[in-house]
Amino acid sequence: MDSTQVNLGTPCGQLVAPSLPGAEVLGISSVEVHNYSFPAVAIFNAPAVTNLDFCNVSLSLRHTGADDTVYVDVWLPLQREDWNGRYQATGGGGLAAGMGPLIMSGQVADGYAASATDGGLTKNGTVDPQSGRWALREEDGRPDDDLQLNLAWRSIHDMAVVSKDVIRQFYGAGPDYSYWNGCSQGGRQGYAAAAKYPRDFDGILAVAPAIDLPSMVSSDYYPPVVLRNSAEIPPECILTEFQRAIVEACDPLDGVSDGLISTPESLERCSLEFDPDALVGKTIACDEDCVDRDPFAGWVKVPCRKTGEEVTITSNHADIVRKLLAGPHTADGKSRLWYGMAPGADFDALARVVVVTDPDDENHTRREVAPFVVAENWLKYFALRDPTYDMTEMTHDDYVHAHKMSVDRLTPLWGNRQLDLSEFSRSGGKLLTWFGLADEYITPFGMMRFREGLQETFGGPDAVDEWYRLFFAPGVGHCAGGVGPNPVDPLGALVSWVERNKAPDVLSAAKRTDEGVRVSRNLCRFPKKLVYKKGDVNDASSFTCEEEKEESLAGGGGDDNDDKRQRHEEL
Repeated sequence: MDSTQVNLGTPCGQLVAPSLPGAEVLGISSVEVHNYSFPAVAIFNAPAVTNLDFCNVSLSLRHTGADDTVYVDVWLPLQREDWNGRYQATGGGGLAAGMGPLIMSGQVADGYAASATDGGLTKNGTVDPQSGRWALREEDGRPDDDLQLNLAWRSIHDMAVVSKDVIRQFYGAGPDYSYWNGCSQGGRQGYAAAAKYPRDFDGILAVAPAIDLPSMVSSDYYPPVVLRNSAEIPPECILTEFQRAIVEACDPLDGVSDGLISTPESLERCSLEFDPDALVGKTIACDEDCVDRDPFAGWVKVPCRKTGEEVTITSNHADIVRKLLAGPHTADGKSRLWYGMAPGADFDALARVVVVTDPDDENHTRREVAPFVVAENWLKYFALRDPTYDMTEMTHDDYVHAHKMSVDRLTPLWGNRQLDLSEFSRSGGKLLTWFGLADEYITPFGMMRFREGLQETFGGPDAVDEWYRLFFAPGVGHCAGGVGPNPVDPLGALVSWVERNKAPDVLSAAKRTDEGVRVSRNLCRFPKKLVYKKGDVNDASSFTCEEEKEESLAGGGGDDNDDKRQRHEEL
């Protein structure tokens, strides 16, 4: 045995291909890696990793009757004593099945055996999965049902089976506990794992899950449609000012002015009651950076900057914001297709406005809309199945049609009806989710409704809390970031729940502001909410968790708000 490895199992370089029902493992390679380093990953609040030693296992497999090649990477702490006895499968993001070293590095540094998969979506490394190109077959342009099934849920189970086999070979014993960890698409994969393979994982950490994907991701393309079909495309600073005004107006709705919209109730009230017209006529100073389109990096800044321009907010600007908060509706405006953006979330994520320079005249600039690429590619490749579709010409009626195609064609595979958690609730597994109330990509309203539906099915919040707990984080963006305190160690809370039966009543969250002030909160398990008692608004001890009132949308008035509430609840 290599002197660098002290294990009871098979040396790293001698691992053999596992067997996988319904698939053939095409190949396996395994090599020792020493002194590995990986930079910090801000989007996951992950610190830098240095001096990491692990066994790097790469496998390829093909499903019976399918024309796919799926890659799975398994990283194993090289020394047996450095392994904590746990396995952690990691999820993807956007239209990708896995994130690879972005997440795995930190997990292995923490002692986990970790794995990731590409689900076959990269087509042997030739396709960027975020492009969505993999969703259609190259030979005839028809949907690639095998690859879509891989991302939907099949690749999750494949990865778990082969990873546990490799772990058992390498250490001479399988993992004591198995966990799933993912955000966004990775969060949705976690729910799919619970529904389809309820005994694969003892604990599932599913952050900001992209559930009800056909409606959710289609709605992410609604803001560009609104902007392009408005009287004018406003400068970015206009939307930034509305975001600031929304937080200022709705912050007190939760009972304390602390710069955060802190409860689901106040967030819903804000989406219904905030009046964009209140800002019409206000003049603000506007600074804009110029950008250019890079075919590989997306939008990048170029040496051009417009500073100090005074812009007056118009009724057109207010109407744009009103539509962004209301969300997509049918052409007659009577039926909501999905929820709008969360009040206080960064408009720049989905309603991004950029200044571009004329390639023939550097002094001539214009504003353009920079859509969220995942939403654009979802509609082109998944819903419309037309890679040549010119998204810049999409009208509101065109958008409603595309949204309908997404729901009609893709709900059978990707919709919430696939997320039956009944068996998972009986399996002994635990599901933990936290979600930023200022999530700029996935509105938290869909998550609230999903959880409330489970409470109706399983007999109330206490019954669901036995196996599934949900926490909302005020002011926090998608997966991490934002102005609010981020959860400190949600995975640790899940491990304590699974292994020591210590169910989390709160999740500790903290953040240090740009001015160096530490802000902390104890996030409440839904449907409880944060309530301010007394003391420093930056300190978690000044708040408590209390039961939500029966009428979560109480407050505000008028028939118009009553009608909007009804449409809000219909979803």
